[in-house]
Amino acid sequence: MSEEYEEILLNVSTDLLREVEEYEKREYSKQHKGIKKRYPSNEDIVNAIKELTGGSINRYIIDELYDSVRRYLEEKGFDISILNESRFWRLTNNLIRKGCIRLIT
Repeated sequence: MSEEYEEILLNVSTDLLREVEEYEKREYSKQHKGIKKRYPSNEDIVNAIKELTGGSINRYIIDELYDSVRRYLEEKGFDISILNESRFWRLTNNLIRKGCIRLIT
């Protein structure tokens, strides 16, 4: 039985194979068009802040920090639509209070 299937598969034309491949690609892209990215957790945001600041924040980079973290997380493949400024600054203030990041004035 398996020999018959092998013989049939070996005699399939390349045009038919190409047509089947195109159909599968088209159907696969329809099914997986809306693959969601992962939302960043608080831990992901904190790690991004720590990595970008290097452990200290001064008044010159504090204005650009929010946008930098958003770009960094987006490059890492996160969906940043849920990250707002109030959440970001709350996490940043907590890091400063805990002593994980120094604020240089």
